[in-house]
Amino acid sequence: MKAFFSWMVCMIIVLPVQAEELMDHAQHMNAMIHDNRQLLNYPPDVRAHALANMRAHLQTLADIMEAFANAKYAEAADIADTRLGMDSPGAEGCRPEEMKMDMKMSRMTEADHLTHQMDLLMPEGMRVLGQSMHKTANEFAAKAREAAKNSNSVSAAALALAKIPQQCVACHDSYRMQ
Repeated sequence: MKAFFSWMVCMIIVLPVQAEELMDHAQHMNAMIHDNRQLLNYPPDVRAHALANMRAHLQTLADIMEAFANAKYAEAADIADTRLGMDSPGAEGCRPEEMKMDMKMSRMTEADHLTHQMDLLMPEGMRVLGQSMHKTANEFAAKAREAAKNSNSVSAAALALAKIPQQCVACHDSYRMQ
């Protein structure tokens, strides 16, 4: 009888938790099936280039956060500006036309060609979100430089840093690749 009682208590406690986990999984699977994000139909080489670019952005964000966490605010600012800001190589496809470099197609590297193709295929809404992320990186850099000079500005820099991945999330909430 004691074993039966233990089993019943276990079922009362465990089954609702398992049912909740199953519901969460079912909701997640339903969201995947009914994914309303815009599908980007990039050719395989452009898709691979775009994904590599996003992984590089993610690594840069990790490097910025590490420098910032170690109170190396000027270093975090430099990383943000040079590797993630509007003037960084990774921002090429998101730049407005007036900011783009005048490159001759014959002098482009393979990466330049892929970036150009990505630029041509990128939906305007995605470009706007990308520009916002790169500009937000520059805004963070300015705040981080101020924090390097004045420790009272660290909080403002931290808030600016938090806005960078928010731009990434907004884009990933709107667009997807297969």
